[in-house]
Amino acid sequence: MDNNLKTKTINKINDYLAGRISKKEASDWAIAVMKQKNFAVDEIVLEDAITALCGLHDDDDRWDTAQDDLIYLKNCLLGESPYVVTLEFSSKKSVIRLNSKGVNP
Repeated sequence: MDNNLKTKTINKINDYLAGRISKKEASDWAIAVMKQKNFAVDEIVLEDAITALCGLHDDDDRWDTAQDDLIYLKNCLLGESPYVVTLEFSSKKSVIRLNSKGVNP
């Protein structure tokens, strides 16, 4: 995981929650990161935390990422909470499509 970006993300979440930066500043930073960064498999929680900050872009507060979600993601980045990811696979139709492309699921 990109520890520098991880630290910056934690700091952005903390700054936003403490009122040191606006939701626009937080979302603008996150959107700029998302435009440049390709995340590795071991960076799922980092990507999700930055995506959550992107969710602050809307002027209507009803669509904002919940503060509890930001706190949870920050705690996951800090290793204080487990981050559970569920993978779902679609129907047999997708398996057939993969098989036709030479992929053995």
